[in-house]
Amino acid sequence: MTHLTDMEELVSSIQSTDIRDYMREAMSCYMAGAYRATVVLTFIALFDDIMSKLEELSKVNQKARTIFEAASKRRSEQEVFETYLIDQLKSNELLTALDAGFFETLRTLRNKAAHPSGHHASAEEARFVFYEATKRFLSRPILSTKQLADEVINSLGNSNLFPATSIVIIKQVVEKEVKKLHPDTYPYLISKLIEKTRSDNTVVTRNVRSFLNGLSKINDEKTNACLRKYAIEKVSSSKSDGSLALGMFGANGILFKDLDAVTYERLKVILSDRIRNVDATTPHNRLSHPSYVFISLFKSIPADEVLNVFKDQFQAFLKKFPYSAYFAKNLKKEGPAFELVIDQLIAYAHDDDPDLSTDFVGNVDVVEQFYAAHLQPERAFHMVVRLLHAASNGGESALDLRNARFGAAPVLRARANAYLAEHNEDARAIARELFGAQEDLDKVFDYLAPMPA
Repeated sequence: MTHLTDMEELVSSIQSTDIRDYMREAMSCYMAGAYRATVVLTFIALFDDIMSKLEELSKVNQKARTIFEAASKRRSEQEVFETYLIDQLKSNELLTALDAGFFETLRTLRNKAAHPSGHHASAEEARFVFYEATKRFLSRPILSTKQLADEVINSLGNSNLFPATSIVIIKQVVEKEVKKLHPDTYPYLISKLIEKTRSDNTVVTRNVRSFLNGLSKINDEKTNACLRKYAIEKVSSSKSDGSLALGMFGANGILFKDLDAVTYERLKVILSDRIRNVDATTPHNRLSHPSYVFISLFKSIPADEVLNVFKDQFQAFLKKFPYSAYFAKNLKKEGPAFELVIDQLIAYAHDDDPDLSTDFVGNVDVVEQFYAAHLQPERAFHMVVRLLHAASNGGESALDLRNARFGAAPVLRARANAYLAEHNEDARAIARELFGAQEDLDKVFDYLAPMPA
């Protein structure tokens, strides 16, 4: 049952100021026990609202324009126009059969209330009319219509639809385009967008990607549910279309939640393929880049949930892009994802392949700037002692870093020294595993001291 507080909340959800004021008057009538007046005022407000929204729709839709002009003419000539209006909206699919049925019920209740038929509108009738009219129509942006969604689809061929590639701008464009769409139209709109992904027109396919990313960025619960069902689940069955899903995850990581097991398995293949084939020159802050996708997921969902599905893919990403500055800057410096990153960096600080330690030294600024201060001292020591071992084995870059006494990585050195000072025996045991029993560890550790001033 709708209560007074519910009625007040409903009124506040109405977008039009004029209609909102009218419905407050209808609510005042209800509070005063004037239930007949509540029904009649709601009926009047509802048709004023429909005509206003139909006028907006008529600016982009020929069917709506024809109906609006004919209904306006009847109205101005004091003719009964309501039944004609609803019949035309229904027959032209601008109104669902269910909503048209509600109008018939409302018309019956209004006629009983407005004419001296002996019927007295009850509180229950008044609340029903007030609630349904507001919830179904007055609080919604425009009529339910596939035609308006088709206008959006037809605009995808416009080369200047998205004037910039920034996801912020893309979101603003999409919000503008869907502002007048009934939320129930989203499944139809999204399905049509997916159909357009196979267009031969590159402008269209580019705009489809941007539109889906913009919808994703809006991050509305109902929109998210539609995107999961009608976009992500659909495109995940195709490798060629699957990168669409990655871009959507980049725009809104929360879309990763609540997918079915089959879709997750398909997404594993898609992400693995993307990691394997992404061009080295592709910026890491691009929506569909694995670096951006993982950051978006980790920001939106607990890392263990992401890794429960994508652990193998994440480790493959780390092997290929261990020094991504974008990823390093934005990754939360705790938790399972961070620990896997550090595992990979420790492994790359010393390996049978000398090129790996050389690569580590060449990117030590990334390690120093984004990771070192967040390392547990023991982890920092593991990393440094491996570099020292790489240097003793002739790794030229590691040798230069060692001889410069880790001047390029003072924070990393300080963290390692803290562990050496507080856990000297444990530190020696770790180093001994690498250097062997014959090595003079004191000389090895001397390189951890800063350069003399």
